[in-house]
Amino acid sequence: MADLYQFRTAPEDPLDCVYFLHTTGSDPTANIAFDAKEQRALRAKIKGLAPRGEEGELISGECPLDTAHRVTFVGLGDENTLTHGKLRGALLTVMRQATKNREYQIGLAVSARVHGLSESESRLFVLREASIADYTFDRFKSKKNEFDKIDGLHIFPLAKETEEQLEERLDSVRMLRTSVQLARDLSNRPGNDLTPETFAAAAREMAEGLSGLRVTILGKKELIKEKMGGILAVSQGSFEEPRMIVLEHRPKKPKRSVVLIGKGVTFDSGGISLKPAKDMGDMKSDMAGGATVIGVMRAVAELELPIKVVGLVPTAENMPSGTAIRPGDIITTSSGKTVEVDNTDAEGRLLLADALHYAGRFNPDIIIDFATLTGACVVALGHEAAGIMGNDPELLATLSSIGEKVGERVWPLPNYDEYLSYLSSDWADLKNAGGRWGGAVTAGIFLKQFVPEKASWAHIDIAGVAYLEKVHNGLPKGATGFGVVLATNFLQELLK
Repeated sequence: MADLYQFRTAPEDPLDCVYFLHTTGSDPTANIAFDAKEQRALRAKIKGLAPRGEEGELISGECPLDTAHRVTFVGLGDENTLTHGKLRGALLTVMRQATKNREYQIGLAVSARVHGLSESESRLFVLREASIADYTFDRFKSKKNEFDKIDGLHIFPLAKETEEQLEERLDSVRMLRTSVQLARDLSNRPGNDLTPETFAAAAREMAEGLSGLRVTILGKKELIKEKMGGILAVSQGSFEEPRMIVLEHRPKKPKRSVVLIGKGVTFDSGGISLKPAKDMGDMKSDMAGGATVIGVMRAVAELELPIKVVGLVPTAENMPSGTAIRPGDIITTSSGKTVEVDNTDAEGRLLLADALHYAGRFNPDIIIDFATLTGACVVALGHEAAGIMGNDPELLATLSSIGEKVGERVWPLPNYDEYLSYLSSDWADLKNAGGRWGGAVTAGIFLKQFVPEKASWAHIDIAGVAYLEKVHNGLPKGATGFGVVLATNFLQELLK
């Protein structure tokens, strides 16, 4: 999006202006910084066009203001039931309608408040979602249409919002937009384009030009030296060699120490326990957790947070071949714990087991992992929330509270010790799968066995929210970049 967020109270070129209104009859101009004459003109236009404010409604006409040649009123429904999804969907509708009409200079006036959020929280949500509502992935399109995106998005300040306050908010939004888009782009790349090698190269490229971000890539030789049997086992059926991406942000005198871990399976066929052919192509997104971590690390570096933050992305390709791991094989992880492979499609936890153990060398106070780990989590929660579990109730509560504010919700899963019995093995310390029941929970319980002592830990299963088969709640088809905003806000919260 070129020239994003040009702040102009009197734009040089006429805009196509968009206002949001509710069925409850609230005045969409009341909280926007217009003078009395402009407000009277807009109110007269509303009366003439008679929009009802119903959800999904779009009514357009000639704009009575000198700064715009067209005005569109968008309905949001009852203001007392406005959700993240409804507001995000309305913003997506606006952007799509604008590009359809070849309206590329948009003036956006939104004072709507998401139910349960403060005015400031709602404002940040609107600005952030508006900034990325026109996202498309056209990396492999041979003919790119230069007219398919908004060229300039102009934000009208609120009545009580100074230019300095708006610019500060927009600076934050610009940074997060770039990080979310990075995570989406990585997750949308197909398996033949994004391999463990090119994934590592993308991490290096991201870090170039960002001060204070160190990148180390562990190749197969280093993984063997570190005895990372989980990562090596998963990758052994593929021609592509595995990697461990290590991103370090080490400020002087850090206030806290945090390790973020993201599952990075660049393509997951299921291995010998082969997945069904239908929709297997979507398994290019099985590295979405790793993409989230890379996006967050970019934001951390830009913000120059006084926290030591380490991002770990174990990455491999899970393929069936004559060299692939088999059900019944027993592997030894870097922690020394042995694992009987009950199902080769339960491979992500094997990568994360090695990464969790490796995280211990950074002496973290907190570890958070993001992984498209289980289909069982999608069955349980659908596409509305990620599953979360861990060993620190306060950490889980904080992440849950932040998720509600930023529109990346997480829902708690149980963490009972009794679930460990589901992973009992006659031949090894534990199995990598616990059978049909409680699949999302037993996967998390498996990971818990590798968490370093004294570290607060949260596991976030993003299988249902990281990648979508179709547009949903205003999020695009394909990768969503879920977790980037959640984790970045969490790290900022640690400083308060």
